[in-house]
Amino acid sequence: MLIVVYIILALLAIYVLVYFFKKLSAKTNRERLRQDWGQPKNSRYIDLDSVENYFLNTISDSDEKLQLISDKVATDLYLNEVFKLVDRTVSRVGQQFLYARLRTLDKDTQALMVQDQFAELMAADEELRLNTQVSLQKLEKNDSYYFQDLVYAKKIDRPEFMPLIYLLTLLNVLCLFAGFFYPTAFLVFGGIFMINSGIHYWNKNNVSVHTSSLGEFLKAFDTAKELDADPKIRAHFPDTRSLTRELTPLKRKMIGVKLDNMAEGDAAVVGFLVFELLKIAFNIEIISFYSIIDSLREKKEKLKDLFKFIGTVDTAISIAAFRSSLDEYCKPVFSSTSGLEVQGIKHPLIDNCIPNDLHLEQKNLLLTGSNMSGKTTFIRSVGINMILGQTLLTCLASKFVMPYSKIFSSITISDSLLEEKSYYFEEMRIIKEFIEESGSPAPSFFILDEIFKGTNTIERVSAGKAILSYLAKNNNLVFVSTHDTELNELLKSQYELYHFTELVAEEELIFDHTIKKGPLKTRNAIKILEINDYPPSIITDANATVDLLMKD
Repeated sequence: MLIVVYIILALLAIYVLVYFFKKLSAKTNRERLRQDWGQPKNSRYIDLDSVENYFLNTISDSDEKLQLISDKVATDLYLNEVFKLVDRTVSRVGQQFLYARLRTLDKDTQALMVQDQFAELMAADEELRLNTQVSLQKLEKNDSYYFQDLVYAKKIDRPEFMPLIYLLTLLNVLCLFAGFFYPTAFLVFGGIFMINSGIHYWNKNNVSVHTSSLGEFLKAFDTAKELDADPKIRAHFPDTRSLTRELTPLKRKMIGVKLDNMAEGDAAVVGFLVFELLKIAFNIEIISFYSIIDSLREKKEKLKDLFKFIGTVDTAISIAAFRSSLDEYCKPVFSSTSGLEVQGIKHPLIDNCIPNDLHLEQKNLLLTGSNMSGKTTFIRSVGINMILGQTLLTCLASKFVMPYSKIFSSITISDSLLEEKSYYFEEMRIIKEFIEESGSPAPSFFILDEIFKGTNTIERVSAGKAILSYLAKNNNLVFVSTHDTELNELLKSQYELYHFTELVAEEELIFDHTIKKGPLKTRNAIKILEINDYPPSIITDANATVDLLMKD
């Protein structure tokens, strides 16, 4: 009797220790989340290929969007690096959704405003934010990347011999009961069991491919239920309750998947061996698997909504955290004209970036500048802030008035010997796409750096003038940086002229990286050669040639 008392006391002590350990761990976790607020992640551990998969899968839904930001624009504007800076999500679902958000422009701003309102709530209510982040931690492991595979997985058809599987299942049920009265029925049961085992392990490949994603659905479902339980979250997402209600039958079907996940592999734990044998004997796994697949197909749109709900919540938290890390930011004002007004604009990837102002009224920007003066960085700054403004309602500026528009760029272009692509033909192909897009009903923002720099001066200036004039039509906004000062006079009726320049002090070039109105009136290329100790004869010859050309 005394031994029994000791055992009960020991179990109580273990229970109390586990209880307090969990309480302490939860408290420590919340404190870590509080201290990490606003801090960037270690980008070395971001699996960008897995993060990008959701966005790549949403390309099939592109007709519902204004624009999906192309790989070209993403490369030109360093969008992947900007994503790593902005990413403060907790869950892998949120991380995938944030990346897709940065590369997707909606046709209207409704979803953008809902996202922003929730971000403001998260910034203002620390307790709610911490509770939400704790709930999202159910999906923080890399396996949760696979949840989106449920929605966008390739169609799996039932095997043609499915009626035979139903028949074998029915026969084994009958043999099991008949065996108690006619023992020879157990021999038939064993024979059918052997056939069923072949079918069971033949289907294992299909099941194993989807086991991770099915298990992550269960976590996502529980996370959504937990988030929806908070009235403040429900007020922002009133449809979530009906969404989880519609998905509840699908969750019930997945009890077998849940047991397999707990076992961490078939027959890995003795307690699940019996369950595995039952699945083989009565074809439970293959029947339930295709029943789940059929349900997934029927609930595809609801699964998308579940992913979007969790992703939007986590993305809003990330936006609030990112904003908290900034010295200054603003929400953009979307105008119906092609003009642009920015004050104090900065590039998010440049520390101690010099802020710049620009005001364009119904005109485009022709930007000239000395080498290394900052003109390309400036047009990149405007481009990436336009994306941030239209996807996260956040701009690194004190004021940003912009048209809600599609975005295209031609900045980083390379030729390829292996792909037999020349620089000129690649640039020509890109600009042809600009020309085709320029006539669309929606406004477009075109960014061009050193147009046609791979060809001769006369044709470069002539073709550049014609193309830039063409793109400037139809309520579009065009930014072009160039060394061709001849374009200033040719395009002054459609383009505002601005420039970047430098100061020369004691054999050193000093750049203030500040945009200035008007055309560029200085050059620095030869001066840079001189500062870098090129032979005096080269410098003299170069300057003499400049004087000769200027006379002509």
